[in-house]
Amino acid sequence: MRGKFDRSDGALGSIVAGLNAVGSIWIIGLMLLICIDVAMRNLFNAPIAGVAEMVAFSIVGIVFLQLAHTLRTGSLTRTDLLLGALEHRAPMARRLLLVCFNLVGAAAIGLTFWYFLPSLDVAWTKPDRNFMGNPGFFQIPTWPLYAMMAIGMLATVFQFLASAFDAMRGGKG
Repeated sequence: MRGKFDRSDGALGSIVAGLNAVGSIWIIGLMLLICIDVAMRNLFNAPIAGVAEMVAFSIVGIVFLQLAHTLRTGSLTRTDLLLGALEHRAPMARRLLLVCFNLVGAAAIGLTFWYFLPSLDVAWTKPDRNFMGNPGFFQIPTWPLYAMMAIGMLATVFQFLASAFDAMRGGKG
């Protein structure tokens, strides 16, 4: 299925595609890490320390990195029953509904980003006190995860706004 935007649609498209690619490559890396950990555990009784923590850390980051692309390609979960009915009967109402949907989505993610910024600030300015994992065994600083989440949220806000603008112009929105 082809996305609703052309591949040549500018900087936002490139950024969203890049974030999605990073998330996809990260998934491949996680799969390799898990396979190596299982092999090391079974063959040599020597598991890799912190694999569970790295996977938990990564899943959240990957979701946020790929969220804007999910929205951009029309894969974000929504019910299209009403939109489908309005497509031929009331196209202007459909466009208005899509504009509202995308503006509400931008506002919701924007507010989430705004209230998330203090957590990112604390993780960035006090990295010695902000770790994930088991002390003395394996710990990961939280600021890289929080930074990825913030970048993903911003990209998603801009994608919601681009989708609202596309819907106003009569596109698929």
